[in-house]
Amino acid sequence: MLEQPEFGQLVKTLRQERGLSQAEVAKEGMSTAYLSRLESGARRPTAKVLDHLTRRLGVPASVFQGTRTSLLGQALASASSSDDTDDAIRLLGAAVRAESGEDLSLRWLSLWKLAQLHSKQGRRQDELAAARELTQLGDRLEVATLQVRSRTLLARCLRAVGDIDEARAGARTAFDAAGNGAVPVADSVRAQLVLVSVVAESGLLTEARRLADELLEPIDVLPPVLRAEALWSAANVRIRQGDDHGAAGQLQRALTELPGHDDLMPRMRLAAASLYLQMTPRRVTEAQQLLAEAERALDHFGGPLHRQELLVLKAHLAFHQGDLAQAEGLFQQLSDAMPQLTFRDRIRLEVLAHQIRILEGDREAGVRRVEELALEAQNASNVHLASEVWRTLAETLAWASDRQAAPSRRKPSNFPEGVTR
Repeated sequence: MLEQPEFGQLVKTLRQERGLSQAEVAKEGMSTAYLSRLESGARRPTAKVLDHLTRRLGVPASVFQGTRTSLLGQALASASSSDDTDDAIRLLGAAVRAESGEDLSLRWLSLWKLAQLHSKQGRRQDELAAARELTQLGDRLEVATLQVRSRTLLARCLRAVGDIDEARAGARTAFDAAGNGAVPVADSVRAQLVLVSVVAESGLLTEARRLADELLEPIDVLPPVLRAEALWSAANVRIRQGDDHGAAGQLQRALTELPGHDDLMPRMRLAAASLYLQMTPRRVTEAQQLLAEAERALDHFGGPLHRQELLVLKAHLAFHQGDLAQAEGLFQQLSDAMPQLTFRDRIRLEVLAHQIRILEGDREAGVRRVEELALEAQNASNVHLASEVWRTLAETLAWASDRQAAPSRRKPSNFPEGVTR
């Protein structure tokens, strides 16, 4: 039989896995106080206690033999095979907190899985916390691949929550570490993809273009998924530089070469639709078609975050089609999901809501809030987003003047194509 404190830790994990309280396990056989001391390792189990626990927990006695894997290993196995994301997060999170252990590789893997689960649920701060610990563990393990993967994930999480300065530093460290050839090519490419995005958002478009072009040089030897992501990243930079024609060609190639399985198809179509809505003039018809394709695909693939992104883009599409009522309705539908959106999507969506507010006549309050959002982006060192918000405000005020001269809920012919990227 397992010795204490391992026995008590296992009892606690099994109890928590089943969602049982101490009172529910202890009833009609032992006191809650005794079970608490047993779980803490302060009391040794007897044969009678073992018999009671196996019945209450629904497990065979062999579970408590010393040949069992660690608590963290058990939780990782349970979480990896569970279809219930919330339950998997609860199990794995409890095990990670309870067991520091000496097996750093197992802890790294458990945190990696936990970060994936948090990402799936849109728990961005929890994902960020896991990424920070992953980075520390990767350094302790001194495994180059794990160090690059940890820092790439950390940079992506920081970008999502709006910390561009730290994201840029982390992405550059990951990119530099990957450059010595000690990691797989896919890890090097992913590090460079994140670096391109944060450098571009910092307003350093010349450097972002150089990094994006470097990604395209070996593009034919990349796997289809990374090839599509590299083309999308390069198209994103070109749009920001005003090269809409070049961006359109890269987007079309990315969509043509995509593998037709898993959740990549809807995700890349959502990304392409977003870029089409950033072009001048906006390619609204293409964006609408891509969103329709993505929506159909989401019936089979994709999670709640993809569906939220779809609604965000549909709100922007409705606005650029002149249907302010539908855009406002979609914004209200998304209001509860704001914490799950990326920093960039949240700022853009709030700007959209206050554009409508300005156009509906509440000019002073709308302008004040858009100015606050521009400063928020500026304080986050997201230079490109800040300049976009200021430009959008100027264009919205020009449209508001046109609407005041000829009021209508339909989009006037001289409507300035406001930037939403």
